[in-house]
Amino acid sequence: MEVKNTKGTENSAQEESDDSKRSKGIAKACLGVLLAVLVAFGDALTSIIMRLTKRRGIQDFQSIFWNQVAQILVVVVLVIIVRPKMTGPSWKHNLFLVVGGLLRVTGTVCVNLSALYALPGNTWAIVYGVSPILTACLSSWLNKERPSVVQLAGMLVCGAGVVTTAVSMNRKAADRQPLQQALTLVYPISACVLFSVSWVLLRWLSKQGIPLVTHMFYYSISGVLLLPLAYLMPGTPTWDLPPGMWGLLTVQTVAYATQYLSNAAAIHNETATTVQILKVLTVPFAFVLGFVILQLVPNTLEVCGGTVVVVGATAVGVWSWYANLKRLRVVAPAPSV
Repeated sequence: MEVKNTKGTENSAQEESDDSKRSKGIAKACLGVLLAVLVAFGDALTSIIMRLTKRRGIQDFQSIFWNQVAQILVVVVLVIIVRPKMTGPSWKHNLFLVVGGLLRVTGTVCVNLSALYALPGNTWAIVYGVSPILTACLSSWLNKERPSVVQLAGMLVCGAGVVTTAVSMNRKAADRQPLQQALTLVYPISACVLFSVSWVLLRWLSKQGIPLVTHMFYYSISGVLLLPLAYLMPGTPTWDLPPGMWGLLTVQTVAYATQYLSNAAAIHNETATTVQILKVLTVPFAFVLGFVILQLVPNTLEVCGGTVVVVGATAVGVWSWYANLKRLRVVAPAPSV
């Protein structure tokens, strides 16, 4: 009896160990997907809070500069704690680290200029609708990560939803002063290209074994370049702010830093194409948060477009999670009879 009890205890411990491994595998398989969804939520929340701070006198580039400061501070703390190797194994890796960071901050500038000079629908349609397609093409060439049929279908569905939303946004802006046609396209297209290239480079660096914190550092430090632009653009930056304003600005910067760190970690764990598709969820998240925080009621086209985006992104997210499960071989086996 004692022998049987011992064997039973060992079997029970083995089953618990297997269950623990399987749970960890499932969590690892969905980590990149969940981080990408967190990026979309953080991006939407940051944009909504930036509207509030702008209403209270914070200029566009000054606001973005504070976002970059928060991001840099968090990354510097991580560098001190983790102490990763700060250079790559070759000059090519170091070049890609520096170039990727410069491309990211330049893309940030172009997005801000799009908000100032381009129709909002054009910005959303190009940045969120075209970025996944361009990222998929670049990733196929550089990272040899070709999109699946599900990802291609998800891109088309999400693109249709974003375009529907963009049409509605441009209609709302129809009463604005006419803008130069070139600016309405050049800035968002530039932002789309720059962001896509920078994130594909980040994915390449991750696959080459560059530590996550290392490329976070290079992708963050270039953000200090935005402070001079705050003085070159229209409107003088304001630094004497009331305590309540500093509190709102703190929430904004924390949300921005969180979504940036989540974005870098997502691309470290998931393909750049999947992350870019899931980041399109920024569109419906922005509508929901805009309604809750700013009482901005979306119209029928925006609701329909946001719903289509959710359907397409959900399909890609579930497929990516299951594909990772199969790759990690943690799909639960059929019960034995």
